[in-house]
Amino acid sequence: MQGTNEGTMQTTIPGAIACGMDVHKDKIDVCVRTGDGSPDGNVIIKTFSTMRKALFELLDWLISLNCYKVLMESTGVYSMPIYSILEEVNCMNIGVGNARDLKNAPGRPKTDKEDAKWLSRLCMFGLVLKSFIVEKPFRELREYTRYHKKLVQERARQINRIEKLLQMNGFKLSSVLSDITGASGMRILKKLANKGELSVDDIRLELDKRCKCKPDEIEFAINGVMKLSSRLLLNMQLKKIERCDSEIKEVFHLMLQMSGGEHEWAVRVIETIPGMSTQSAIYIIAEIGTDLSLFKTANHLAAWAGLAPKENESAGKKRPSKTKKASQYVKSLMIQCAWAATKTRNTRLSIWYWRNVHRLGDKKAITAVARKLVCYIYVMLKNGTPYDKSLDVAYADNDRAKKLDAAQKLVGGRKSDLPYSNKNGNNDTDKSAACHEAKHEEPELARSQAESVTARK
Repeated sequence: MQGTNEGTMQTTIPGAIACGMDVHKDKIDVCVRTGDGSPDGNVIIKTFSTMRKALFELLDWLISLNCYKVLMESTGVYSMPIYSILEEVNCMNIGVGNARDLKNAPGRPKTDKEDAKWLSRLCMFGLVLKSFIVEKPFRELREYTRYHKKLVQERARQINRIEKLLQMNGFKLSSVLSDITGASGMRILKKLANKGELSVDDIRLELDKRCKCKPDEIEFAINGVMKLSSRLLLNMQLKKIERCDSEIKEVFHLMLQMSGGEHEWAVRVIETIPGMSTQSAIYIIAEIGTDLSLFKTANHLAAWAGLAPKENESAGKKRPSKTKKASQYVKSLMIQCAWAATKTRNTRLSIWYWRNVHRLGDKKAITAVARKLVCYIYVMLKNGTPYDKSLDVAYADNDRAKKLDAAQKLVGGRKSDLPYSNKNGNNDTDKSAACHEAKHEEPELARSQAESVTARK
């Protein structure tokens, strides 16, 4: 075994403390460091292959040096095989750092071995925060959830291609049907791809009974003849959509199986939140898992998900700041669920959104709702309790009471010049009743005063 020292060469290192790994596609530069972490400290550097057999040799080498503290840079899929093998050792403390925090200091040479040395120093002093990595079962589930999302996106792209093809040939099917890939739309498109021209009778046979559009309107929208080249392309695109549908169902079935068992309770708890479905709950536990002990509070989880504004304060002044960049899967998923939550009735999330959207704007308001969802999920997974719908009822009642009180205060302020609207200790209901009675009493009072004046004359 050959080793290098930043000052001298050395072959043995007693009492290894920290290890830094510079991971690449085909090789790994590993640096094990002892001492006080100074540039003159003892280091040993060795290069390993990224083949699976070489990774087990790396593990045995680290154990032989009594090195159980490792830091590597997050390099996407390249660092995951190493992490999966090292985490099998219970006492191994593995850290995967963000590349933003692991940049080499200015003035130092930039090589793979120097990067490994720098990572070992950062690991020794604990200067880098470890990235959040879920447990292995959830990482396996995440492969299916992300693939499921890609299939849904691919299906949407195929629908856009079909719409583009129809528009280029002068067919306006999307103007009369809300979903051109629905039950009626798919049957009409298949027959159009086979025949190239449709009559009213052909459309009437393929039209579903629940469709609100009439066959004459559809025939007028797709009146014409489609070329053979376009028909062949349309047929291939329709088959692609059918394959996507079958794969989406198959992958979702596997997702249900993998999320069952000991983690099924988490899915059942999350799907009780307004705006959450079973699919959304599976997506969430695949990204964050069920053990949230790494996050001290719900605010830490919201900040990790990129749903909380960054702290920007200088000289005692707080400046407005945007949310930070985060995982595209978690943030986009929570925003999508937040939009679904705003469509619910008499819930805390929907009431809060519609009460503040005019003041904050759509984007800020929906981001705030997504942050609330993350906080709900954190508390519910911590306690293992489902969503309490009685709080929605109390929140809705409180909101209606506030609106009624504001309306009554507005009416009372406009009638403040009347003697009965002064501070008599009456409630707002009595004030409004007094205002109603005064409107009827004032004409009678004026009429009696006029009659008394004429009688005196």
